[in-house]
Amino acid sequence: MVREHSIRQMWDDLALPELTRTLRLAIGPTKVLLAFLFVLLLCGGGLMLDLVTRSVTVLPPQAMAGAPADSIFRKGDELAVYLENPSKTWEYIQFYREHTEGRGVFSVLWNFFAARFNHATTRLLELGSSNLFANLANVGYNLWLCVRALAWAVEYHPLYSLIYFTYAGLLTCFFGGAICRCAALEFARFEKPGIGEAIQFAREQWKSLLTAPLIPLGMLAGIGGILYLVGLAGNIPWVGELLLGLLIGVLYLLGLAMSILLLAMLTGGGLLFPAVAYEKTTGLDAIGRAFSYVINQPLWMLFYTVVELILGTLFYLFIRLFVFLFLRLTYTLVSLGFTEGRIDKLHRIWTEPTFFHLLNSPMKAANWSEKTAWGMIYLSLLFIVALVMALVVSYFFSAITVLYALMRKKVDKIGITQVEVALETCSKDLKDSV
Repeated sequence: MVREHSIRQMWDDLALPELTRTLRLAIGPTKVLLAFLFVLLLCGGGLMLDLVTRSVTVLPPQAMAGAPADSIFRKGDELAVYLENPSKTWEYIQFYREHTEGRGVFSVLWNFFAARFNHATTRLLELGSSNLFANLANVGYNLWLCVRALAWAVEYHPLYSLIYFTYAGLLTCFFGGAICRCAALEFARFEKPGIGEAIQFAREQWKSLLTAPLIPLGMLAGIGGILYLVGLAGNIPWVGELLLGLLIGVLYLLGLAMSILLLAMLTGGGLLFPAVAYEKTTGLDAIGRAFSYVINQPLWMLFYTVVELILGTLFYLFIRLFVFLFLRLTYTLVSLGFTEGRIDKLHRIWTEPTFFHLLNSPMKAANWSEKTAWGMIYLSLLFIVALVMALVVSYFFSAITVLYALMRKKVDKIGITQVEVALETCSKDLKDSV
């Protein structure tokens, strides 16, 4: 009897049925629609900002002959130079700035992130045929390159980064909170709120959704600013080095506090939006709950996160495979209808899709009708790619909502069915039960 109880307790602790429910939550129509709007606004804002900036220096056409022998000057754009040799970035910009039209920061980051994501996913697919740790390390390396790319944008395009990342952060808070609320209600009460109800929740709780991530980020910025100012003061002759020596103990404490806060954000930051979605609480309370759950049960948090990552990878690969199959099938059957002498027309308006490249660049169009056809096909493919991204976004916010519910159950002993709802909803539930 005791053994049966212990096995059941172990099964309840693993929470595998609850974790797998994330897959069903992610494909909910309301959450996917919210995620799709989020992707459209996120990408649309970046592209609009790119139209008025084009501040990224790129390698001009026919510049290879005049470029210095240093291979750095033969890179495609300044981001590639920054990743290989940051000290040469400004020199590259000065050398080519007057000879190129430039590109937008968002376009450069989009292409870079897509390439890194595809490369990391490709290596994950090779886990069974090569070294496991080497492939996992490669995935981590690709993530690190994405972080460095963001650092490049902030360092060399600060005004653009300030505007766009603020815009992106506001969108994330609003739509992330709305999607988490939908996931919380469906996971806890099997309710499926409409898009209007989700948007209303995000509008009512916008202060909590905004302050929950801003407070720890503001603390990180404040501590970093103090350390930076002390570094500036260190440039003062004689006084600077003495001041640095006198304050070194305080600087160590500030660095320690910053490291702890950064670690807390990396491990528990994903639970901030679900805390607001479940509890309808303040930003400070959400911070306290999220961080305390990770501190109290770090191993369970790690286990649940790993399971969600594995499920998320399988979810993405299945979606990608399904999209590739129906596009490839459509393309193949359409191409069979073209005669041998006319197949180039299809190649000029629609390039054969591959698993990791659904938006390959076609051959140059021959006339206006082919350009028009290419534009319509390209827009349809963009819609499909945006829908795939929306499903990934929906899965992410659904997954962190499930993680929050499981960690709350583990630490506070609160059942996953308990979620804060409006007073009128509680009254209705009470009447229904009677």
